[in-house]
Amino acid sequence: MSHQFDNKGYNDYFQALERQLNKPSKPVDVVSPTPERKSKKRKGLYKVIRLRKSVIAIVLVLAVVISAVVISGGKNKNTAKPDTQTTDQNITSEKKPEKLKIAYKFTDDTADIPTSNDAKNVIIIDKSTNKVIAARNATEKAYPASTTKIMTLLVAVEHIQDLSDTFTMTLDITDPLFVAEASVAQFLNNETITMEDMLYGLILPSGADAAMGLAIKIAGSEENFVKLMNEKVKELGLKNTHFANTTGLHDEDNYSTAYDMAVILDAALHNSMCKKVLSTYQYTTSITPQHPEGILLSSTLFSYMYGTEPKTATILGGKTGFVNESGYCIASYGENNQNKSEYIVVTLGNSSRWPAFYGQIDLYKEFVK
Repeated sequence: MSHQFDNKGYNDYFQALERQLNKPSKPVDVVSPTPERKSKKRKGLYKVIRLRKSVIAIVLVLAVVISAVVISGGKNKNTAKPDTQTTDQNITSEKKPEKLKIAYKFTDDTADIPTSNDAKNVIIIDKSTNKVIAARNATEKAYPASTTKIMTLLVAVEHIQDLSDTFTMTLDITDPLFVAEASVAQFLNNETITMEDMLYGLILPSGADAAMGLAIKIAGSEENFVKLMNEKVKELGLKNTHFANTTGLHDEDNYSTAYDMAVILDAALHNSMCKKVLSTYQYTTSITPQHPEGILLSSTLFSYMYGTEPKTATILGGKTGFVNESGYCIASYGENNQNKSEYIVVTLGNSSRWPAFYGQIDLYKEFVK
C-alpha cells in the first residue's frame, strides 16, 4: 500500500498502518464503546435492581419476624389456655349437669292438710322459698304408681343424645304389658318410634310401652335403666326412695314418699325438655306405616281438669298414677296467678280418681293464693 504514495516520508506510517490492518479482525473493537457502554449501563442497572431485591427481601424477612414477635406477644398476654378451659367446662357442663341440691324446710307455719282430702301422703311446696306450706305424712313410705315415670322421664332425657333417634317396638315388650293391664301409648310391633315421641308417650297417656322402649334403647334393659334411676336417687340425696321398674307397676321395692316425689318433680322441672313434656296437653306422634296419621296422645292430668279451676292459681302440668296397692296419685306443679311463684303439690293414696283431682284443685285454692 506504501507504493501508492512513492514512499515519500510515509513509509513508517504505512508500515504501522499495515501492521494494524493485518492484525486479526476485531470488528467489535470499532463498535466496542457502544456495547461496553451498554454493558456498563446494564451492569449498573442490574446492580440497582439487585439492590432493590435485596432490600425487599430484607424488609420481608423483617416484617415476618416482627409479625411473629407481635403474635407471640399477643399469645403471651392472652393465651389459648383459658379458651381451652372454657370449652372443656362447657362440654363438661353439657354432659354432666350441675348436681341439684333440693331440700325443703318444715317450719312452725307448715299447715295441716284439711280432712276433706283423703290422700294418705301429701306435701305442698312453695318453690320460691323451698318451704313446706302444708303436709300430711310427707316422709312416710308410699307406692308412687305411675308418678314413677317422672323419674323415668328425667333419666331418659339426661341420657338421650338425639331426640330424632329411633327405637323399634317389639311384641316382647307389648305382650307382657297387655297381660299386666298396664296403660300404654299404643305403639305397635315393628313400629319405629323417635325418642321424642316416646317421651310424650311415656308421660301424657302414661305409656308403659314407651317406658320399656326408652329403657332398652338407653341402657339395654329395664334392669340396667333402673340402676340409672337409683343412681339419680342417690344424686338427689333421697333417703326414702327406691325404684324397681320404669313403669310404676306395683313392686314392694318400688317406693317413695310425698316429699321425695316433690324433689323428683322439682328436678325434672329444672330440665326444659322434661318441663315441656310434663306441661303438654296433647301431642301427635310421627307418621309411621302402623299409624299413618300418628297417634294423638292426651295428658291424663288435663283429661280430667283444665288447670284453671283454682282461680287464684293455674295448674301447669304433672303426672298421675294408679295401681290398686297405691291408690290414686298426682304430682303436679302450678303457679300463683298474681306473683307467678311456682308450687309443687303431691298427693299419694287418694281413695279414687275424683277425690284425687278435686283434692288437688282444692289444695291449690286454699294454699296457693
